[in-house]
Amino acid sequence: MALLLTLSSTAGAGQLPVYRVLSEGGTPSYLVGTMHSEDPRVLARLAHLTPLIEKVDTVVIEMVPDAVALLAVAAATLLPVDQNLRGVVGEAGYWALRDAAEERGIPEAVLNRLKPWAAAVTLGMPPAKTGRFLDMEIYLAAQQRGRPVVGLETPAEQLALFDDMPTALALALLDDTVKNAAQQPKQLEELTEAYLQGDPDLLYRTARAQYAKMPPALVQWYTGQVIEQRNARMLERLAPRLAAEAVLVAVGAMHLGGDTGLVAGLEQLGYRVEPWSEMSVR
Repeated sequence: MALLLTLSSTAGAGQLPVYRVLSEGGTPSYLVGTMHSEDPRVLARLAHLTPLIEKVDTVVIEMVPDAVALLAVAAATLLPVDQNLRGVVGEAGYWALRDAAEERGIPEAVLNRLKPWAAAVTLGMPPAKTGRFLDMEIYLAAQQRGRPVVGLETPAEQLALFDDMPTALALALLDDTVKNAAQQPKQLEELTEAYLQGDPDLLYRTARAQYAKMPPALVQWYTGQVIEQRNARMLERLAPRLAAEAVLVAVGAMHLGGDTGLVAGLEQLGYRVEPWSEMSVR
């Protein structure tokens, strides 16, 4: 499950999921699906986007990753000072967590301070090496080119997805992450290869095949809260900006495909949304 939060011919020859968004008489905007990954194959796709950043007025991302936002996220992962993870999950469950964290090089002192959902995300994601993922690179590229960057969500809204989870559901997420740790490298490669094909619907199907194996309550939470509810919020906030100026919108690729994705939503609002490639540049 935690891997799915990254979203989002051969993989090395693929393209980014990019769409051109057109309205009658308007300047084209662009919709980009990103993947929260340090994989060099993913980061190499930034070169496809820099010409588009230069063509638009504003860059729109999920959340602006400035220092204030990153500090808020870091603080929100910690349990209250009078609690620890060992006490929340119980002795039997904690030892399995400690072993999994040790394999990842996560000190027990750090693990024991994390909320259950934060421990699940930490253990379920590839270890960070550089902190330079595609979303951050887009943000920095926009700043370097003097383009304003705005977020579709606030840190508080993103964190509420997890902080509002019932404790039992957060523990189920953590348990599922630990039990499936051995499968994570294979699952991540499947998601990355699907992403690099540049087809959001393929990525959507690949991810659905992975999370369909999880407990039904987690599937319902992920589909409803992480994807569909946020799709609706993003679309509502994106619509007036698209009507006002040319923008490049970069959000997790899982938010593009499917019946409730942004591509379908923009089409329902009357926009023409078409796949873009470098051959499309005019």
